[in-house]
Amino acid sequence: VMDDEQAPAGIDPTIPSVARMYDYYLGGKDNFAADREAAENFIKVMPSVRTLARANRAFLSRAVGEIAGQGVRQFLDIGSGLPTQENVHQVAHRITPEARVVYVDNDPIVLAHGRALLEDNPHTTVVQADMREPKALLDHPDIRERIDFDQPVAVILLAMLHFIPDDDDAAAIVTAVREKLAPGSYLVISH
Repeated sequence: VMDDEQAPAGIDPTIPSVARMYDYYLGGKDNFAADREAAENFIKVMPSVRTLARANRAFLSRAVGEIAGQGVRQFLDIGSGLPTQENVHQVAHRITPEARVVYVDNDPIVLAHGRALLEDNPHTTVVQADMREPKALLDHPDIRERIDFDQPVAVILLAMLHFIPDDDDAAAIVTAVREKLAPGSYLVISH
């Protein structure tokens, strides 16, 4: 468990982060006191949130394993959150070690942790982008360098769309992603 003095430069540990709260629900250690307090308050409102977070992580593992087993070699995880157990690259690389994985998040702490964890992995990277701007995300040069949208790709949007308050905006994000996908691609959504 992190204390406020361990916060990377530019990160305010007194402001809760959804990604760090999710890490807390999963039993992770990459969270601050403000995240734990906010998470505990949310648990009071929704006591099943830990069970749901763990079920979502198990679904991620099953889905990525199945898709990698079908021959897909590219994975784009939008709203990936903090690196924790059974990440997309860990599951995919057990089946196909050369699978390319791009994690996308708009939270600076996710980027710092992800880049530190993955610095020695040539097939995996972390990119800062925002799903609320799907065209910019899909055209991001670091994503385009790793993902060939003319080939099958698995795009993962797990536990993300509920952060978009307008149903029309959520539908526009999914449509923009779906339209970019080649035949044989997968769009994995949990909500």
